[in-house]
Amino acid sequence: MAKEELVAKVVVSEKPDDGILRLVADFIKQRGCYRAEYVIDPDILGGIVIRIGDKVYDGSVRSRLETVRQSL
Repeated sequence: MAKEELVAKVVVSEKPDDGILRLVADFIKQRGCYRAEYVIDPDILGGIVIRIGDKVYDGSVRSRLETVRQSL
């Protein structure tokens, strides 16, 4: 799959505002991706998860809480 064909899968806990949409667009462009599909999933509790190809950038509150839980 060519880089220009990559689609970023973006998971957020609520509908993103224009500022978040611009930040995501900049983030994925830096990684060779020019299109995003958004999914709203309240289970992530907050933050954002971006999947581009086989890479996952997890900035969700849920994953941060899990990291804290594992360190206790």
